[in-house]
Amino acid sequence: MPDFSQISATQARRIDRAMLSLADVETLGELEERFIETAGKLLPADCICWNNWSRDMSRLMTCRTNDEYQDSFGGLEEAHAQTMSEHPLIAADKLEDTLQQVMRISDFQPIMEFRENPLFREVYQHLDAHYQICYTASVLRDRRLVLTWNRREFDFTDQDAQVFHYMGLRLGLVSRRIEQREQLDAAWKGLCGFVESRMGGSSVDRLNDKDGHLLAELLKSRPRGEIAAGMGIRRDSLDKRLGTIRERLGLENHHQLLSALAALRSDS
Repeated sequence: MPDFSQISATQARRIDRAMLSLADVETLGELEERFIETAGKLLPADCICWNNWSRDMSRLMTCRTNDEYQDSFGGLEEAHAQTMSEHPLIAADKLEDTLQQVMRISDFQPIMEFRENPLFREVYQHLDAHYQICYTASVLRDRRLVLTWNRREFDFTDQDAQVFHYMGLRLGLVSRRIEQREQLDAAWKGLCGFVESRMGGSSVDRLNDKDGHLLAELLKSRPRGEIAAGMGIRRDSLDKRLGTIRERLGLENHHQLLSALAALRSDS
């Protein structure tokens, strides 16, 4: 269990409210932008970075910082790529561990040594990143969302790390829900296109949002029992809903519905 004993109830509520305010964004790209705007109010830092790593951690795909450093970092991308292997956590093969806990780079390389590090000399000193903590907020379908917070004057305390961890966990929940919503929206749009082309546009008009959500779950090849459990209903209630959907689409049986969904998957 994570230790949040040094976080006050007031701090926790503040973080919860801030992360909840991000839950209405439409895309992960918008979440990235909004989070950077919000983050500086939650934990004092000089440079805040949202890093999109490949799932296998083999490369850093994109990086966004707060506005005052974005232009500076834009001119350091090549140097960053060339010296990234010198990062104390990467050199110690500990970046993967940031999925479980917050890592402080001064625990792996003292500040005086870090100032001689090529990564610091070529990149971090231009971003006021003398001290840093790092945490992986979530692993998504196409990326790992790794957050880094940087300071110039003083190191991060254990309390700072707990606040950062708590915030990262909440951001991870929001990011996974947005990704799921994006996937469901894409599946729903694909299903609508399939129905319109194969069964006539009027069939789509007979479906509501709940119908779309259920069909999108079937489109992901999830078992009906698992879908029913996730929706908090009984399996026979789910089957009744599917029967109603079949009638609205003009299909005769469940096999025809599954065949239509299978055809949609093969077309996509």
